[in-house]
Amino acid sequence: MNTNTTEINTEITAKPRSKRRIACCGCCTLPPVVTVIGVYLLMQNIPLRYPGVNNPISAPPTQISNMPAHWLSPYLGHTGSWDGKGGGMRGSNKIADMDREIAMGLHWTFMPVYWRQMEPNGPTDPESTSTQPWNELDAFVIAAHDRGLNILMQAPVVGGNGGGPPTWAGVRDLGKSAPKNMAAVAEFAKKLAARYKPGGTLASSLGWGTEYGVRAWELDNEPANYLTNWSTQPGDYAEFVSKCAAAIKAVDPQAVVASPAVASGTAASGWLQNTLNPLGLQGSAAYHKSAIPYSIGPASDAVSFHVYEGLDTAFAHKDRTIETVFTEIRAVFEANENRAPQFAYARKQEYWHTEGNFDFIGVLSQDRRASWRFQFMTRAFAAGIRRVAVMDAASAEQAAEHAYTSILPDPFPMVRADSFATTIRGKAVVFQHNDRGTGQNGCVWILWAQADTGDAVVKIPLRYANAAIVDTRGNVRIVNATNKTITVSLNEDAKMAPGLIIVDRPQLPRPTALEGSNPR
Repeated sequence: MNTNTTEINTEITAKPRSKRRIACCGCCTLPPVVTVIGVYLLMQNIPLRYPGVNNPISAPPTQISNMPAHWLSPYLGHTGSWDGKGGGMRGSNKIADMDREIAMGLHWTFMPVYWRQMEPNGPTDPESTSTQPWNELDAFVIAAHDRGLNILMQAPVVGGNGGGPPTWAGVRDLGKSAPKNMAAVAEFAKKLAARYKPGGTLASSLGWGTEYGVRAWELDNEPANYLTNWSTQPGDYAEFVSKCAAAIKAVDPQAVVASPAVASGTAASGWLQNTLNPLGLQGSAAYHKSAIPYSIGPASDAVSFHVYEGLDTAFAHKDRTIETVFTEIRAVFEANENRAPQFAYARKQEYWHTEGNFDFIGVLSQDRRASWRFQFMTRAFAAGIRRVAVMDAASAEQAAEHAYTSILPDPFPMVRADSFATTIRGKAVVFQHNDRGTGQNGCVWILWAQADTGDAVVKIPLRYANAAIVDTRGNVRIVNATNKTITVSLNEDAKMAPGLIIVDRPQLPRPTALEGSNPR
């Protein structure tokens, strides 16, 4: 789901003893009553405890050959709105959104491509200068190149915001996503890859060589349930993924294909099971009649999913944290690894969170959302999730993101480390990252007070004589160690306690003014 929002403010009481400012985002596509209900539900159902993952995925490699620069950066920019052909809604371009992503220290941006928008009247030739949608998509790719941003191209998008297949391609079921002409959408995917891959026709025409291009492709958007969808067509979706992945890799064998881009509530559903199990032939009448099975398992290099921790928790009336959703979807993929011999696949290591923030309504204040950013990324990386969406960050969140990415461009490995620190008062959540690579011997701590349990005081062991304390606003303070330890105070919050980053390295970030900062 992708939503364009406008921020408004309201005042609510989070605790009897204090009033807290809450920034409410009213989605321009949601009725006011839905927004009010969403605000109420969110404030009553915010997760307060975040259990970890029992078996985290190990840290990814530090280098990979023949990929664009910063390919391994785990922070996926996902900012603003889209028209499905290279621009934003209402004729805007994506320049300002990309510049915000650059300012946060990101190396990725995002663009969905709607098949219906790109080829409304029949197959097109992207090499023809008269084909306007391709020119607009070219402009976006060029702007991303000029900013050094890799692109996660969600394409082809058939359902969801894409509105279904173009009329000329037909449909297998009225109102659903599967096109009658599945070969046509696979051919469209092939055109996209051939034009935008490193060394593709666009890169060659502009003299980029093979240094830059699109190599990450996500196939459709929340196909199980969002708008025009594949809800009764899991097998058809598996056919779509298989044929589009094959078409993309026919022109770029090193392309990375991500699916199924499922929403949190469908992570453990029977629909996902049926996209992976080729034996059931679950789908449209045309799919079942063909008797040709498909599975997304072998075709998917990365498993993608969406999580809005606050919103998903509110409407599920139970905690829907990224750890919970990741565990559910991972279990389904692992259960189907050897379901059928001809569709067996190796255990998935690449899990990508490609959409989501706390909520698209924006109930929490900016400061609380900034605190959530620290917490969310840390917990996701500790689970072993390889990519995490940085979606629609407001100004305070942007400062938090910049602080985090500048200190942790490579956040792996990330481990829960409560037992390595000493909690003197209160309850604290503590994580540790040990630097890796030649000559690295530093570490970074990320910690916060457990929500709604009061202030906390924690003693941290150090390797060096001093450390930098960084808060969610990006303020930096240098502190001296006593017997190679420092003691830090963590401020309480009823919903989302502000976190601190402790940098324990030979080279520390430059200190800044501390006005209004969290350390004390």
